[in-house]
Amino acid sequence: MDVKTRKITGQVIFILLALYLDGLMKWAFLNNMNTGEVMFIPQLMLMVLVMLSMRISDRRQLITYGIVFGLIYDSYYFGMIGLYTVLLPLAMVGVDHYKFLFVKANMGYEISIYFLALTFMQSGIYILERLLQQTKVDTMDFITFTLGPTLLWNMIVFFILYIPLANLSDWLVKYRRDK
Repeated sequence: MDVKTRKITGQVIFILLALYLDGLMKWAFLNNMNTGEVMFIPQLMLMVLVMLSMRISDRRQLITYGIVFGLIYDSYYFGMIGLYTVLLPLAMVGVDHYKFLFVKANMGYEISIYFLALTFMQSGIYILERLLQQTKVDTMDFITFTLGPTLLWNMIVFFILYIPLANLSDWLVKYRRDK
């Protein structure tokens, strides 16, 4: 197995681990906090995908990651295929498009792109659920009780996990070509 294949395998395992930790965080920490109207939705997988997409230059690989892991996320957490399967590749293309505006990726740039991607994902899910009549939550209630707490929780987690996740992302993407 060459170095590039090992790095891609490592990226896939890294994303799957983040997908699992999303559910673990929700189950272990947030079940006690999600009582009443306020909802915290952890998005560690999206954080990992944004960090990897800031370092991966192949758009086809990013779209593939978005479709595959969106499908897995939908089937594992939602039970309704389509929300993440559609929105995650769109978010990855958006991140790939805007990462070229920055000279060098740093924490400030990455958190702003993650903030925009997270807002896009949560708003897109809300809009699709409203179109499919899966929710009856008012828009202002969604912004106040779901989007705001979700953004706050994920920004705190981003600050805590940035250095280890960024270092691991750098290591998983950079490789030397075999001869």
